[in-house]
Amino acid sequence: MAGETSAIAKMAQYVSDELLTWFRWERVKLPDQNFDCVKLANHAPKKKSHTHPVDAVFWYRDPYLNNRVAYFNTDLKSYARGSIDASQIFAALKSLAQTIDCARVSEEWQGRYHLLEESYEVRGMLFVYNHDAEYDKDFYDLLTAPVKRRGASEEKPFRLETIPIADGQSLHIFEPRLINYLTTIVADAYRLHALGTFPEKRYEFFYPDLKLHKTSGAEYDRPATVESLAGPYLIIRHDRVVKFNEDTGTSEERYPEGFVIYYNRPGDSAEEFMYFLDILSGYQVLDGRHKIRIRIAHHASALDVLSNFKRAISMYAQEWNFDRHKTERLQSIEVEAIEVSKYSFTRTNIGWER
Repeated sequence: MAGETSAIAKMAQYVSDELLTWFRWERVKLPDQNFDCVKLANHAPKKKSHTHPVDAVFWYRDPYLNNRVAYFNTDLKSYARGSIDASQIFAALKSLAQTIDCARVSEEWQGRYHLLEESYEVRGMLFVYNHDAEYDKDFYDLLTAPVKRRGASEEKPFRLETIPIADGQSLHIFEPRLINYLTTIVADAYRLHALGTFPEKRYEFFYPDLKLHKTSGAEYDRPATVESLAGPYLIIRHDRVVKFNEDTGTSEERYPEGFVIYYNRPGDSAEEFMYFLDILSGYQVLDGRHKIRIRIAHHASALDVLSNFKRAISMYAQEWNFDRHKTERLQSIEVEAIEVSKYSFTRTNIGWER
């Protein structure tokens, strides 16, 4: 049984590594190690000693924050559908909040994980992986639903404001649906690459220059930030795709440069897509002649999502009084609703390492 529990725990580690590497996150190459609490009076006042857990530490250089390094002290959880409950999640969030509160002042943590000569911040990340791929509820409903706690006479919801997050610190939750969305992006990108329409390495996560922030770092090194991964869309710009032709012995262009945009909203109405087109226009994504492909990757996309997008193009072109050329440009956008992918493991997989 211990071997099975250990194998289950390793699933979240495997999935997080597999996904976040594609989004150009790095992981500090150290095994799971706890570190001593340096705020014992606040975190464990009844104990003489206490340690905080570290399952993994991921990091990236933020493209907008002058190369500030964001470290994600990560708690990796792997649950079957019936094991995901509010009590466990809130306990994990409380522990994680205390962990990052200690980590930012702990010399032990900094000496072990902060290996770069750059400014940095420590964030918390709870990675909740559903290893049987059967969890189909809204995770955030779980956090607000009434529950009966030990010793209580009635059911009451947990209060998010009671999680002890220190000023200036952040906790991020990668819950099952978000993990499925990211899995879908990676699986679809590999599929497009196999078809010769997406490059292996020469792709970048698109960040428009903002009034107060300009991007930094090499284009093809920039990561997808945690905010962009959890957002309603992810814009990826890619270079032209060049493949080796085994028949002719030469390299040839298979697909032109362009944008692949993953859309994580249901597409319930034409107005929703009009707003999205306006965002893309503001980012100047709609300018030029490059290919634009929008991939609807929502877990519950509307049945008439493609029709809604076509109506949005007509309405958008009419509202802005576009000429024939600009309207044809909009009509050239390729839209496809793609199947949501999930990582799942069978009981045989779980027991393999025993």
